[in-house]
Amino acid sequence: MPTAPGTAPTPRHPPADLAPGFLAGGVTGASLTALVGGFAVGVTPLVVTGLVLLALFGLFFLLVTRPRAAREAADVPRTSLAAIEEFEAAEGEASDVPVRFVLSVAPDDAPPFRVEMRQDVHLSELPGYRPRGVVVVEHPSRRPWKTRIVRRPTPWWEERAAVARVDPAPGPVLRHEVPNGCLGSLLPFLGLLLGVAAVLLLFRADLFGPPGDEGTPGRSVSSLSTDLGPR
Repeated sequence: MPTAPGTAPTPRHPPADLAPGFLAGGVTGASLTALVGGFAVGVTPLVVTGLVLLALFGLFFLLVTRPRAAREAADVPRTSLAAIEEFEAAEGEASDVPVRFVLSVAPDDAPPFRVEMRQDVHLSELPGYRPRGVVVVEHPSRRPWKTRIVRRPTPWWEERAAVARVDPAPGPVLRHEVPNGCLGSLLPFLGLLLGVAAVLLLFRADLFGPPGDEGTPGRSVSSLSTDLGPR
């Protein structure tokens, strides 16, 4: 089945995708610090602050994730034929072996694209995969890098794959990558540290007492000595 040239879609990870992770880290650090510190020193405003932050974070999480989940649910996977460009199986003794594929996917009514994916394949099925072999795949229209090989296609698709020819697709290879590399992993941790620092700074008087005190908050060293002295 010859394919027509086209522009392959590319996964985009705008900087705005990093904001939820940073905010989640900040709110988590601030709320836990407020709750633990509030219970430790018996300061009610700290405990209330921690509870309010947790409630706001729960509301924010619902508002952010529900629309995304609805969009992904509406993105129904489509079935296409694909040619195997590269095939690399990892060594192992398990029955299911992780395999790296590079595929040229040829949708019936959309431009072809290339995608790199990893999928577990049973040892008994490995001989059925070979370079330039044609397989049946499923892929969401808006997220083609989530392509998966259909292990048990319907008879109609199985017959098409047996007689089809898929030409190599143009364009770059799509990969499901972590947004902005290490930055996407460091920002939540940075937000966590900033959240902890913000609570310690704003409530330092309640947590550590006025400057110069060496005893517990609200009690001076002289009063402690009087309490511990001989009766």
